[in-house]
Amino acid sequence: MPAAGNKLGWYKLLASRLVTRYWPLVILAWISLAILLRSLAPAWDSIAADGDLAFLPDSVPSSIGQRALENAFPGSGTRSQIVIVAANESAPLANGDIALVLDLARRLHWLAAESAWRELRSSHSEQEERLTPILQAAPVAASEQGATSAIAPVAPEQARIADSVLAEIVRDNLTEAIEIENSLSKYFAERESGNFRRLPDAYRIRGELLSMLGDVDAAAADIDTAKLMREQATPTLDNALPDWFSAVRDVWSWRNSVVGHKLQSGDGHAKLIAIQLGTEFTAVSNIELLNGMEKLISDLRLEYGDILSDGFRVEASGSAAVGADMLRAAASGVQQTEIVTVLLVLLILALVYRAPFLVAIPLTSIALSLIVATSVIALLARDPANSASHGLGVFTTTRIFIVVLLFGAGTDFCLFLLARSREVLHARGVNTRRKMYAAVASSWRSVHDALVASALTTIVGLGLMWFSHFEKFQFSGPIIAISLAITLLVCLSFTPAFLSGIGQLAFWPQRPDRSTDLRQMTSAAGRSPQRDTSDGYWNWLASAIVLRPAFALAVTLGVLAGPAIYGVACLGRVTYDLTEELSSNAPSRRGAELISKFFSTLDGSPITILLTRKTAFDSEESLRAACDELSALLYLDGVDSVRSLTDPLGDYPPGKRMGLFDKDAWRRRILQNHRITKDRYVSSLNNMSRRVAKFDVILSDNPFSLESGATLARLCAKLDETITSENSTWKDTEFTTSGTTVGIVDLREVTQSDQRRIQVLVTIGVWLVLVIMLRQWVLSTYLIFTVLLSYFATLGITYWTFSHLYADYSGLDWKVPLFLFVILVAVGQDYNVYLVTRIFEEQRTLGRREGVRRALAVTGGIITSCGLVMAGTFIAMTSPAVSQWLSQFEIFAWLSNGAPVLRGITELGFALAFGVLLDTLVVRSILVPAFALLWQTTDARQRT
Repeated sequence: MPAAGNKLGWYKLLASRLVTRYWPLVILAWISLAILLRSLAPAWDSIAADGDLAFLPDSVPSSIGQRALENAFPGSGTRSQIVIVAANESAPLANGDIALVLDLARRLHWLAAESAWRELRSSHSEQEERLTPILQAAPVAASEQGATSAIAPVAPEQARIADSVLAEIVRDNLTEAIEIENSLSKYFAERESGNFRRLPDAYRIRGELLSMLGDVDAAAADIDTAKLMREQATPTLDNALPDWFSAVRDVWSWRNSVVGHKLQSGDGHAKLIAIQLGTEFTAVSNIELLNGMEKLISDLRLEYGDILSDGFRVEASGSAAVGADMLRAAASGVQQTEIVTVLLVLLILALVYRAPFLVAIPLTSIALSLIVATSVIALLARDPANSASHGLGVFTTTRIFIVVLLFGAGTDFCLFLLARSREVLHARGVNTRRKMYAAVASSWRSVHDALVASALTTIVGLGLMWFSHFEKFQFSGPIIAISLAITLLVCLSFTPAFLSGIGQLAFWPQRPDRSTDLRQMTSAAGRSPQRDTSDGYWNWLASAIVLRPAFALAVTLGVLAGPAIYGVACLGRVTYDLTEELSSNAPSRRGAELISKFFSTLDGSPITILLTRKTAFDSEESLRAACDELSALLYLDGVDSVRSLTDPLGDYPPGKRMGLFDKDAWRRRILQNHRITKDRYVSSLNNMSRRVAKFDVILSDNPFSLESGATLARLCAKLDETITSENSTWKDTEFTTSGTTVGIVDLREVTQSDQRRIQVLVTIGVWLVLVIMLRQWVLSTYLIFTVLLSYFATLGITYWTFSHLYADYSGLDWKVPLFLFVILVAVGQDYNVYLVTRIFEEQRTLGRREGVRRALAVTGGIITSCGLVMAGTFIAMTSPAVSQWLSQFEIFAWLSNGAPVLRGITELGFALAFGVLLDTLVVRSILVPAFALLWQTTDARQRT
């Protein structure tokens, strides 16, 4: 039966002649276009963003809560953190261990102070101009005139600077760094070690700050100390502030008098340093920060190596470390997948063809497609730093899908054309350049409809992801669809032009025009006819299916039914735990495991609740009383502690009273006016004064877990009850929630809603493409059924496989079901369409039964080769995990690059490869031809 595209015979005739006869112009045009686009397009890294929670819709609670938080606390507060843990599981920390972690804390405090100092000076530029001459003259004055008259107080803006959180951060961190330094200098003096290096600039900057605050005597003393250190040539540290530390807002350690008890274990085995960051936990800059931290820790271990105890470990974890590890894993995975993809395609093509030019044609075409496609996408991309800007959202992992699908689908397109060209050359015999053009043009026309139809199913399926609400889905699908459309154009123009230009040399060392034997025309995938053995297999399989189609159909459906039913049951078994997605060798995961052995509270990712009243409380006391009242209400099941204006550390749950002589009472009283409380719980905006209350709710469970999501629901219900109660001081107050748990709950709801919507749209969209191209709605419906069956069977096998590979398995990565569905349903139709269109073609001359047999026998080898190529490109996505596993063995140790691996990408690569092989070897080989024959036989009987 004719495909719809046959009505455009004039177009195909003209286009086929143009790309073959004017092949130099076609090749030149594409190469020129690629060079031009590549020169204009920005680098991929500069336009690629990453993360998950940052790309949720603006209307979800976590986005609303984050905006409200930024409005109430502009430029303040922390969005993520890195936690450094120094621990020894088998014994308390020894003196050498403590010396190392003290030195690490000293340097981090210094860097935090330097970073805040620069920010403070830049924010007071007008004042800085007035103070600069005094500050520059201060050291001279201190040495020549004496400490008491070194620096005159600066009056006009002292009060404002004294109240600045930045000024307090500078002073506190410098004081901590200096106190640690004094302790360490005594320790090394006792050891008679002359390697200890000082920080004279810490004294100098503290002196400058104190002079700005009006403490003249203390300022002069610090400046004198700094000058004395330099005059005595004291060994000093490099004081340059590295760029990677610019996002740090503050550093807390176990030495802090008010929060330190939260950062050390009671048995002396572990101590923590919490680095507070102003960036989101998936910010790309966190990669450089984590790299810098790891380098600093490594250098200190080398410096202190001779005095460290056995079993002493220093690890980095925290939300920002997890985010950085995910970004590093994604970047490493992209690079490794690209390399493995190219090598696998090269290997498969070499084994299939054993002709260098037949290998070069697809690879050159795909390389050209990749350059043009990625350049076009880069030109259409939006600014990654501004999600409101126009353009396509491009993500780091998007490139993985572009590469594997372009190499897979592009190779398939080229193989279809090359295989048909070989058939034509076998049949006709070619001895002139003109006949070569005619043979390639004829082949082009023969495969055009099949290529367009198969490409359209994929393009339409992926393009429909535009209707997702989650931006990673919304943009990734259309971006891949655009790339495939460009690949189709290249394969329909550049590839035949390249083949026409090379001529019969393309098949060297074979000569396709030497034989016209019809049996040899069915040689699979361009293999040498004399040595091919797949021909016999496909003839046997085709004959067996034609002989007993009902039996073949029933047995195959029965075999697939079990995995498919299991796959349906596994559809909702997904995990949103970002830490679980990282492989066990990820530094942040090692750090989290070490922290969990000594600290049970997961306080790095609280739920932040912001309440905003329409009118302000009458007084500060009434605000504090209301906060106390609400804090008690928020201690629900699943809540470990509640931190607020009146209890900044969450040390006083309901029932624990703060007595006058309570050993911790002083800490709570100090904290109520401490900068930590001001920075976190008191809005500095006048219009927010006594109207805003902020609460950080620390959960008992993993913030990514379903249990934490249930706790969030209970908290929101309690808040709804409170703000609607007539007797509540919070009546008619608006509240918002933000934080990791809130974002994960939103992510789960949005993506699962997207999955249901996209599955329906993609199924209908691909079905419509099939109906239009094949004009057979019954057959098109059956083809959709087969890929759905393949999808669910693949999902079941994938879940079963990974649940046995990982001991801590809690489900498939949440991205796997949707991407697997869209790609399998779309890509899986490629081979079905190619087979069905060939069945229609053969039946026009050979009849119904012989047409099916002939089509399956002729296309068996080439479609299987294409399926192997496509599966090979997908399996390349698992290469980082395979390399990591192989590197355990000494002979393969060189394969390890130390980068963590994303479990989700590994699962998806395995699932896609398995699904493609299932479609290639089972669905297309058995289910489609068997049904086509049964349906056509039934249809013929009904007509007669």
